Amino acid sequence: MTTRRIVTALDQNGKSYIKHDGETPGYLDLGRAINEEIWIDDPNQPESSQEDDPASAAQFNLSPPLGGSCVRVFTFIPNALQTHDPTVLATAASKFNTGDSMDPNNPGMHTTATIDYGIVLSGQITLELDEGSVDLNVGDIVVQRATPHAWRNLTDAPCTMLFVLISSPNYSGS
Repeated sequence: MTTRRIVTALDQNGKSYIKHDGETPGYLDLGRAINEEIWIDDPNQPESSQEDDPASAAQFNLSPPLGGSCVRVFTFIPNALQTHDPTVLATAASKFNTGDSMDPNNPGMHTTATIDYGIVLSGQITLELDEGSVDLNVGDIVVQRATPHAWRNLTDAPCTMLFVLISSPNYSGS
C-alpha cells in the first residue's frame, strides 16, 4: 500500500493551496517493515524558511525533533516475507537512525522519549511489552507513553499502522 499524502501551505498572499499531492518521498524499505515518512515538524525549522519537503530527508530518525512531531505509516512484514538482503538492510540502517533506543538483547524492543499514537489501519499486530503482550486488530489505537515495546507481526499478512510521535516534556526524562 502506498500512501497518498496531501500537504497544504499558504502562498505569498496568505491564500491556502495544495503544496504536495502524491506519494511521499520518504519511502524506505527497512527489511522487516516499510516506512513511509509523511511529515516531520521541527520547531527549529519554521515553515516560512523551509522550502524542502521534510519527508525527503536523506536520513530519518525514529524519534521526532525535540519539541516537534512526526507522522509515519509503517507496514510490518510477516516474518516469513521479511528480506535478509544485506544491501536492503545496510541502506535501511544508514537512512533510519534508531539512536540508542533499541535493546540489543531483544531485537525490535525499543523506547522513545515521546508520546505516540498508533492506529491499526489493516492487518493484525502484537504489541510486546516488558510484562505481557496484546494482539491488535483494525481500528485499535495504542497510546504509547515512553515505555519499552516491540511490534511483532506473527501473522502471514502485512499489518499497516499510522503512527504520530510527539516530543513532549512529559516523556523526555528531564
